[in-house]
Amino acid sequence: MQYTLESDFAKHVRSPELHRVYLLYGSQSLLIEQYEKKLVQKALHGTFDDFNLHRFNGDELDLQAFYDAVESLPFFSESRCVTLDLTTEQLGAGDLKELCGILEDPPATTTVIITVKRKLERKDRLSGLVKVCIQAGCSVELQESRGGGPQKFLRERAVQYGCELPGSCANYLVNRCGDDLQQLDSELQKVCAYAGGGTITKEQIDAVAVPALQAQIFDLSRAILRGNPTRAMELLDQLLRQREPAGRILAVLSGAIVDLYRGYVVRREAVPLARAAGELGYPKNREFLLKNAMSDSGDYSLPRLVKMLEHLAWADRALKSTGLDDRVLLEQTVIRLFLTSRETA
Repeated sequence: MQYTLESDFAKHVRSPELHRVYLLYGSQSLLIEQYEKKLVQKALHGTFDDFNLHRFNGDELDLQAFYDAVESLPFFSESRCVTLDLTTEQLGAGDLKELCGILEDPPATTTVIITVKRKLERKDRLSGLVKVCIQAGCSVELQESRGGGPQKFLRERAVQYGCELPGSCANYLVNRCGDDLQQLDSELQKVCAYAGGGTITKEQIDAVAVPALQAQIFDLSRAILRGNPTRAMELLDQLLRQREPAGRILAVLSGAIVDLYRGYVVRREAVPLARAAGELGYPKNREFLLKNAMSDSGDYSLPRLVKMLEHLAWADRALKSTGLDDRVLLEQTVIRLFLTSRETA
């Protein structure tokens, strides 16, 4: 079975039903770990864990030991549980084939939980493993938090840490640090410790939360568009000192300008925000990007926006086809974007 909605999988986890094999994969490692913990507790009924729980890691997997753990009978219990973390994916083709053979028909008394903490593409080398897990049990992709998104997760988590996180601050933290739940949880713990209880403020988030690349480049784009080239160069220097690849910086910066262009078109055509966001592929918790772009685009003409996109296209071609120094290329691009943003025509 393949669960396409996290809500359906969550309902299954709460139910008495138990599959023999689970494959949990996706970019939300914290969410994967939380579900793995719940499944382990469900499989073992909270008894004799030390005897009936066996954990394995992919980069040092002994397939014979794994097979023995899966096939063994439970000790003074009705069931046993075997987990395998394949995050590092060190298995060769032969080992993967043998692993699939073990998972094809495990005993009814054993629950096997496989975790892969990244998105699997259609032609992924683990595609055979996915098929086997679906046939022998189930798989689920955990890409982002449902039922309120990362904002709801943060607000609930803040209560556990003795703080209150207003909705506006939850949005701000996601905007600043990205939507990976594990990273957000780590940053929230720091903010709550810094605040020492009470209601979290944006100033406290700014004081200790480390911005994600997207947030840093968002600040870079704002500095360019608001006519502050000195600040833009400072931010670019910070990114390069952090050894962020030039291609990645350029890609995210291009995304910010593309958002601005889309915001201009949506505003000009008077398309409702919700409809435009859906048709343009913005997730519900990222609609604010288009909303901000609609507001910011009021100071720009279509020719200027097109010219800025042409600068970015030039930079992309130059980065891939010339020997120009990455720093020089990015600095030239920032200056070109700044000068275009200041044009009056």
